[in-house]
Amino acid sequence: MSLLKVDLPVAYAQEKTILGKNLTEISHSIDNFLDEHKDNNSAVATAIFDTENVLYKKYFGFIDVDKAIPLDENCVLEWGSTTKLTIWISAMQLKEKGKLDLNEDIRTYLPENFLHNLNYDRPITMFNLMNHNAGFQETTFTLEVTDEKDIIELGDYLKKYQPEQVFEPSTVSAYSNWGAALAGYIVERVSGLKFYEYVQQNIFAPLGMTHSALNSDLSDNEWVKSKRNDFVSYMPDGTLCEENTKVYILPYPAGMCVSTLDDFLTFAKALLTHNTLLLSEQGYTEMFSPSLYYTGTDKARICHGFLVDYEFSVPIIGHDGNTVGCSSRLLLDFENNIGMVVFMNQMGGSLYRTKMPELVFGKTEYHNEVDNYYMPARSVFRGKQKILYSLFIVNHLHITSAITNGLFINVTNDRLEISSTDYLLIDKAQYILNDVIAVLWFILVGLSAINLITRLVLIIIKKVKKQCVAKKEIFNIIYSAVMIFSLPILSPSVSNIVAIIYFVAIVILSVLYGIYLVKKYKEYTSEKFGKLNFVLSCALFLCFVLIIINFILWDLMV
Repeated sequence: MSLLKVDLPVAYAQEKTILGKNLTEISHSIDNFLDEHKDNNSAVATAIFDTENVLYKKYFGFIDVDKAIPLDENCVLEWGSTTKLTIWISAMQLKEKGKLDLNEDIRTYLPENFLHNLNYDRPITMFNLMNHNAGFQETTFTLEVTDEKDIIELGDYLKKYQPEQVFEPSTVSAYSNWGAALAGYIVERVSGLKFYEYVQQNIFAPLGMTHSALNSDLSDNEWVKSKRNDFVSYMPDGTLCEENTKVYILPYPAGMCVSTLDDFLTFAKALLTHNTLLLSEQGYTEMFSPSLYYTGTDKARICHGFLVDYEFSVPIIGHDGNTVGCSSRLLLDFENNIGMVVFMNQMGGSLYRTKMPELVFGKTEYHNEVDNYYMPARSVFRGKQKILYSLFIVNHLHITSAITNGLFINVTNDRLEISSTDYLLIDKAQYILNDVIAVLWFILVGLSAINLITRLVLIIIKKVKKQCVAKKEIFNIIYSAVMIFSLPILSPSVSNIVAIIYFVAIVILSVLYGIYLVKKYKEYTSEKFGKLNFVLSCALFLCFVLIIINFILWDLMV
């Protein structure tokens, strides 16, 4: 099932070529590509443009297949992390007005003692936030809420959910939603406006983007807010997303923008043409100049927050983005003055975000000699969330030449550099050990739950039979409950002080419990089902030991 709607200036297409290819040829290639993948039930909006004209624009598919609602110019979709470009443009505007110094310690612009998880004396600058090398580890939890009532102010969110600084500033690039949102908050502090107000007044309004919203609840554009409810989201295989995809992003400058294709296109075209409604020509020249290079090369890696990609036949400056249910990409080729935008109602959307631009910009032929184990710098190295990364996220990768063929990856002695994220060389054995311990701990937490249920059932049976309940049953219930509580203690909403208190408590309990098991061994084994109870009790004790080890590894194993 598909629906095609194309705006194409035919006369112009007959004479226009892009990187040696006729525009008509490119448009047919995209048409064919979309038609070949029509069964994934995704709506795709895309456009190609130069400094003078929109060369090609297409609305493909349905934003709701079951209701047969076609994607058209009145539909909105989500930008995801492409929203971050509004942060960097805002920062450059304030710099141009003399209100923001990109080299200044950002604490100059923040409330006193706002940053409380810093581990290095070296100042963090706006350049560091733009280059994603301020040193913050990843934080993927509590990024979004499903109930509008749970939205909190940007500053309150940033102060409450600060990730720990695990790298010295300017040494490692680790893509950070939190760090980008912090830059947006600095825009608030410097301008005296809420970030969404600043963007509406200084980016959207000057460009005539009347169908764009940015605030967490989209209250800055009620039309957009209402239209957002029209689309549903799909998985890459074409199945409907089962989870609720209409979420509210708390660090909203990092990824909340929602708009029509026309507004997304207007925004991108303003960047390609250096529209002076946003910045002066000198301001654009500075913004699109490299702020970070690949180590030991003259290749630009990041241009003041804009990512530089080498996966195509020409260097591309821009950004891509994902939300729970949408994907987007903005691409600018300044060598040939060609741009492209893509966005869709699909989770991930990598097929469209990579393969469709290849039809326009071609594909690179880089080859890299690499065969080793790495982990993304965009990860969790310390604190409660580290164990969750070990359990649910691949934190070490065997990267080979076969994987890297066709990509530009800068290989150094201790890392791989890919766009905004470093991949750190690791000791494979060390991290496999960490994973094994984490998985065992998770399994034994489950055994603790079984142990708890078993003890409760035994108590109920004994109560029914009017038998006495042994003290060891009560002890086992308490210990099992404490062990099970080690799961919610990992939540970022739980303070470090509470986690430390819990850690001290389980150390004490594990020692007491170990002594208790030794003393009660004969009593256990002499009873009916005593050996089974003893095995469950020993498993529970092992749980305590593993959680202690994990607590220690959280901060010592880096």
